[in-house]
Amino acid sequence: MIIHTQNSGLSGEIISKGKAKVGAYIEHLQNVIRQKVYDPPESSLVLPGDSLYHNEIKAMIQKKKTSALKHIVVVGIGGSNLGTKAVYEALYFYRDQLRRDTSATHMHFLDTVDPEMTHAFVEFMKRNIKSSDEIVINIISKSGGTTETLVNAEIVIAEFRKISQNWKDRCVVSTDEGSKLWKEAEKNNIDTLRIPKQVGGRYSVFSAVGLFPLGLCGIDIDALLDGATMATTTMDNALYSAIFHSHYVHEGKNIADTFVFHTELESLGKWYRQLMGESVGKDGKGISPTVTVGSIDHHSIVQLYLGGPKDKSTTFVFTSKSQELDIPKHPVFDLSVEFAGKTEASIMHAIRKGTAEAYKKQHLPFLEVEFSHICEKELGWFMQWKMIEMMILGKLLEVNAFDQPHVELYKTETRKMLEANNE
Repeated sequence: MIIHTQNSGLSGEIISKGKAKVGAYIEHLQNVIRQKVYDPPESSLVLPGDSLYHNEIKAMIQKKKTSALKHIVVVGIGGSNLGTKAVYEALYFYRDQLRRDTSATHMHFLDTVDPEMTHAFVEFMKRNIKSSDEIVINIISKSGGTTETLVNAEIVIAEFRKISQNWKDRCVVSTDEGSKLWKEAEKNNIDTLRIPKQVGGRYSVFSAVGLFPLGLCGIDIDALLDGATMATTTMDNALYSAIFHSHYVHEGKNIADTFVFHTELESLGKWYRQLMGESVGKDGKGISPTVTVGSIDHHSIVQLYLGGPKDKSTTFVFTSKSQELDIPKHPVFDLSVEFAGKTEASIMHAIRKGTAEAYKKQHLPFLEVEFSHICEKELGWFMQWKMIEMMILGKLLEVNAFDQPHVELYKTETRKMLEANNE
């Protein structure tokens, strides 16, 4: 993976000042990795190198994997769902959306209490699940008390119990050891996987939260972890954090857009949206993260980006290697000669380069992240790099990048509503 910074729009002096502020913190992050102890809030940095913990997860994968396995149901929300979905869709988006390969293991995400979606999935189970060996239900809640997750878990399990008497054997609960959900799972003889307590949800993709369902699905989690390890050894994230910080402080750019040029990377952008939104949006400060998909959104929002207020910094994300699909040399609709005989990849390449040139001419700053190709190792590198970036950005903005106190506000009001309805 290559990061291009020449169009950041900032002087080297400004960026250097930002980097200088966090030199001691970077040393602290390196110490966290070296000490391999789950104690500080940055403990997610320990995950890629924790082989003993990985072995626990791999043992559970082997226990639940069957030759008949076709469906993995991830029941979670936010940090318990987004990272897994980002990796899965980056690698398997087209297989699932178009081919519906019946020989493959598919992952389903129940991440909201939208009754239409949940009902549709229950009906899917009724039609398609004939044996308990065909399915694994992974219930994920770090706190063990997430309303949406527990509601969906109860509904799905209620249906699953009609299909199979040994439904408990096909369920796994991933949560903090000792949480209420952990204790309930043990009481019901349901297998559990622990999430290290100091690892926050949005930093947890390399814990059991992501590794268990991804590994069960057949994704190479060792390669994913190798990529994450590479990001922890380079530790050059201060540069990119300083760029975001400088844009925010000196240029008033309070929107950070992740502009992906591959539909299958949209969920990766959404994972990063949570990472930034929950990490630095507090104490009256914050950079609003958005996600744009090229070239779909060139025809919906790029007009605003190029002609509207200059309050955004952009990161273009793309790969230098993709499918080569030929465009006919003699098209039916002989209206344009510039694309006849070319490949679709070359058209997308031209659109991306043209977009970058348009940004430059409008004096809009951007970074470019170039994947060699979309694979586990590159995804692991990108995600760990971004998590380190966010830790450093939190330090620069002088906010706690590891809590999310205001999320509790809606939860408190929701509980009040539900309790009132019970009276």
